[in-house]
This record gives sequence, C-alpha cells and structure tokens, in this order.
Amino acid sequence: MKRATLLLASATLLVACGEPNQSKSTGNTNRGDTAAWQGANNPHVVKGWNPGNQGSWENQIRSRGQLQNEYTKTN
Repeated sequence: MKRATLLLASATLLVACGEPNQSKSTGNTNRGDTAAWQGANNPHVVKGWNPGNQGSWENQIRSRGQLQNEYTKTN
C-alpha cells in the first residue's frame, strides 16, 4: 500500500513539472507585438471580418459581445 502511494505521489510530481515554455520568444507564434485586428489570415476566420481591417474587427468584437449580453437575451 505504501509503495502504491509513493508511486502515485512521484507520478503526480512528475506531471506537475511538465509545463511547456510559455515565454515570448522568436520561436513562439503567439506573440503580443502585433495589433489584434491584424490577426490570423487563414480560412477559419469568421465571416464579416477581414484580417488587417480595424473597423471590421471592432464590429465583430461588438457583435460577439452582444451575443453574451444577458439583458438582450432575456428581453
């Protein structure tokens, strides 16, 4: 029983030490040094948003916010 507990505790400690590096570096693609509206340029972006266009980005954020507004959902 003690052996199983010791193995479980050591496995838990090893899992806790396995977090990947999250620092901002040249190899990290999730860098915060570009403007938010210049984001992804891929086929998976939502319709109505054009990468690089600040106005369309602001409209998309505003419409997403309205979908989370509980007041408009209940009335």
